[in-house]
Amino acid sequence: MKIPFSWLKEHTPIKVSVDEVVDALIRLGHEVEGVETPRQDVQGVVVGKIVEKVPHPDADRLSLLKVDIGKDEPLAIVCGASNMDVGDKVPVATVGTTLPGGMTIKKGKIRGEVSFGMCCSEAELGLAEEAEGLLILSADAPVGMEVGEWLGLEEAVFDLSITPNRGDCMSAHGLARELAADMVLPMAHAKMICLEDDASVVSPRAEIIAREDCPCYLSRRIEGVHVTASPAWMQQGLLLAGMRPVNGIVDVLNYTMLYLGQPMHAFDADKLQGDLQVRRAGPGESFVALDGRNLQLTDEDLVVADAEHAVALAGIMGSEDSAVNENTVNIVLESAYFRPASVSRSRRYHGMVSEASMRFERGVDPAMVEIALQQASKIIVDLYGGRPGAVERAGNIRQVNARRTIHCRVSDIEARLGIAIPEAVDQTLERMGFSIHRQEDSLKVSVPAFRHDVAIAEDMAEEYARIIGFDRIPERMPPLLAKGVEPVDDSVRLAVAGDAVQVITYAFIAAEEQRHFVSDDGRDLVLSNPISESMRVMRRSLWPGLLNVAKYNMNRQQAGVSLVEHGRIYELAGESRREHNMLAWLMAGEKEADQWYARGRAADFFDLKGAVDAWLAKRRLAARWIADDTLTGLQPGQAARIMAGKNHVGMIGRVARDVAEYYELDMPVYVAALDLDLLPQGRPARYVPVAEFPGVQRDLVFLFDRNVIAEKVIRCVQQAAGRLLADAYVFDVYHGQGVPEGKISMGIRFTLQDASRTLTQADSDAVSEAIVAAVEQKFGASLR
Repeated sequence: MKIPFSWLKEHTPIKVSVDEVVDALIRLGHEVEGVETPRQDVQGVVVGKIVEKVPHPDADRLSLLKVDIGKDEPLAIVCGASNMDVGDKVPVATVGTTLPGGMTIKKGKIRGEVSFGMCCSEAELGLAEEAEGLLILSADAPVGMEVGEWLGLEEAVFDLSITPNRGDCMSAHGLARELAADMVLPMAHAKMICLEDDASVVSPRAEIIAREDCPCYLSRRIEGVHVTASPAWMQQGLLLAGMRPVNGIVDVLNYTMLYLGQPMHAFDADKLQGDLQVRRAGPGESFVALDGRNLQLTDEDLVVADAEHAVALAGIMGSEDSAVNENTVNIVLESAYFRPASVSRSRRYHGMVSEASMRFERGVDPAMVEIALQQASKIIVDLYGGRPGAVERAGNIRQVNARRTIHCRVSDIEARLGIAIPEAVDQTLERMGFSIHRQEDSLKVSVPAFRHDVAIAEDMAEEYARIIGFDRIPERMPPLLAKGVEPVDDSVRLAVAGDAVQVITYAFIAAEEQRHFVSDDGRDLVLSNPISESMRVMRRSLWPGLLNVAKYNMNRQQAGVSLVEHGRIYELAGESRREHNMLAWLMAGEKEADQWYARGRAADFFDLKGAVDAWLAKRRLAARWIADDTLTGLQPGQAARIMAGKNHVGMIGRVARDVAEYYELDMPVYVAALDLDLLPQGRPARYVPVAEFPGVQRDLVFLFDRNVIAEKVIRCVQQAAGRLLADAYVFDVYHGQGVPEGKISMGIRFTLQDASRTLTQADSDAVSEAIVAAVEQKFGASLR
């Protein structure tokens, strides 16, 4: 945002230098990105009077001038322009002067004639993009006077970057209020100017349907305006502030906005149909904006509409077909307060940025809604004529930020800042609009309505800090309380050690992606102000984020991915919200590349199961894997719940084909997730001496029903074998020729060992018989 120095001086009598103003703005928290100095940029250019003009003897298009600049002798200047004559007063750049374009004027010869300076055009002075001849000054311009001073060029133009929380400083009035309070100067506050209404002019009524996003809406009709270009002083001011002049009406509204911070809009009244409404856009409603873009609106867009269609995207931009132009005779002015979140949502969704949206998103001063409308109305009537109707009011602006009070302790703020707060700082805050009541250590603060960003005690600490000056806060470490060493969460480190790549994805996902792995049970956390539709809900699974990462990498010629993410998921739990600390894996594509000694292979379910098993083993945990075909988003027959003790701690499986296709993944994709909050404590590590006596390994092969669960079989073997069992696992599974229909052959290998003696054949036979009996009884299996 650019603000001319003279505008600030019109609000408060600033006497200090430009550099001191810059220092004050920075100390108050307003970043100054640069300072333009139009007057200084033409220093050395003076008013000269042409006293003689003759043709150049060797060039038809050049003239030899004698120019009086108030010195003893007139300057001899060779000039290529043709629009000047004897007696004209023109800008003269003397030898040694550097012009805005970087040209330094030197004494030199042009076609054999010596020139001691240069007569300048508006373009050469940086006052216009291009010019056809010299700038001819008025006859009363004093000879020898600096041109910048005579033209009234700005001493300085501040280029500021206003932080998103300070919408009250997006104007000359707001910045001047800060500086006046800081420098203890009087402030010319904006005043209400009421025009005499013309009873024959009827302003359109406005109905606010979406009251939560528009607490107040004002409109006024002005008839019989004569739209022409705005005056030169207004155009110059707009250009200095970085805005392009459009036409008289639009320029007045923009000029008022830059002065007071309240964006407004003007409609061509003859192009409106009936009264106005502030409402949500309807299904399939479209809108052609002033910049020519055709927008498809959503039901979350706030619009201003007439009886037939939307005529403005509220707080952002008006429609092309209701715009004011040189043929406009009757206008309707709009001034309103639109909620920042509503404007921000629509601006981001449609990718539209305007001077109005930047102010509404930050929060405008509620008091300026009517003041700005009245002042703009008066300027329009004064410059372009017209008969103003009465102001139609809808809503109540007093409801915005009404009666906000903060109670806190001075000692808490001083402890936070590390510096004492003198009561004189309270007076500065009161000049900024706050009401401060300090009684011993108690502080009661009434916050002005235009300060949307001040709500809690910490905000007041920041206010005191910026007034005192952040550079005056002592640089010392705060006292640290001794406490025990926090345990290090090595979840991701262990997973990365297992050959996975850590990724971090957004906690916000699309509602459609949420449904891939979580049913619609009403427990989604939906954002009221999402960045975009693809980030509308808080995630309830880490898998959509991992799938998007996999898609991104596989589309960039990665043969395979092995990913892990440690993050939180979020859901509603009754009236409260619940978070889960999760660790999730994804494997897809190539697991092992082709080698001269073996062919490559793709990742499969058991690769991922092995990775999760290994991770659990490093935490001295063991898991059970329970097949479950009901898990949302996972392929039946290749999905399981992960159990640790009696807790369901996670899931694993192959992503369903239709879900994988949604992410443009045309290969098997495997995912797993563990809820770290539900994992039990791992078994304490203990030393086990190396066995002195040999173990005995035996194999038993059974015929089971095809639907038997291997994990249950192993548990049965463990219980039957007793204390001599060192290990048991499935070493072979077969079905086909030689195995009856509906049956499966499963081989169980177990190892027996005793730390105190060598086992005998009888010991081995006894355990084998116990295992066979238990398996036959529980599963109806038969020994092969």
